[in-house]
Amino acid sequence: MDFYILKKQQELIAIPADEQSCKQYLDSGYFYIDKVAACNESNALKVLQAKQTKALKVPLVLALLALPIVIFAWYNLSA
Repeated sequence: MDFYILKKQQELIAIPADEQSCKQYLDSGYFYIDKVAACNESNALKVLQAKQTKALKVPLVLALLALPIVIFAWYNLSA
């Protein structure tokens, strides 16, 4: 089942992916964050957190992998 993740101030909610109910929430001040597939509302929020964590981990791992190459190149160019 698909869920829309909406946010108002610091509150995150997951609602079933129905455009009419989503529009009502948007009209009352919520903002659309993402659409995720999950079996219930609490799992939908966990899926969103996992997506956000993955989005942060990938660039960090790539930067850590590139760091030794940058240090090696800088050392060789400065000598």
